[in-house]
Amino acid sequence: MKGGVSYRIIWSLVRGLIFFALFYIPLIEQPRISSNIALPIVGVFLLLFGVILAVIGSKQLTKADLHGIKGTPEELITKGLYGIIRHPINLGLMFTFAGWYILWSGVYSLYFLAVFIIVFVFETFWEERNLVKVFGDGYIEYQKKVGMFFPKIRMKE
Repeated sequence: MKGGVSYRIIWSLVRGLIFFALFYIPLIEQPRISSNIALPIVGVFLLLFGVILAVIGSKQLTKADLHGIKGTPEELITKGLYGIIRHPINLGLMFTFAGWYILWSGVYSLYFLAVFIIVFVFETFWEERNLVKVFGDGYIEYQKKVGMFFPKIRMKE
């Protein structure tokens, strides 16, 4: 087995355990914010929106030829959802977890959500640095035109 393949397997297992823990945290015994019906509705909306965003981003990414442990595409993807935001999968996962945690409204879960989003944003900045190394000036131009998590608003002159 090649070294890269074994790292992928280990990384997939670790990531699977982390995601299991992240989904389990809101279910543990903890104080709840409210029994109001509005929070679960907002949570479900955010969760569904996040899943849709991540799935569409993943489908567009998997159409490309990928290489490396993180599956970096060989060519820069700037069409579809990637023409609107640079990291639709990461944003989708953040919305998914935010929705899941808000749905259950656990106090400890919401503290953890804030930490999770901060860590995820830092991870995305790290990923951006690597993408600049891989794609060079093309990625820097892409960064100028397309927002990281939200669309850039272009003013007409």
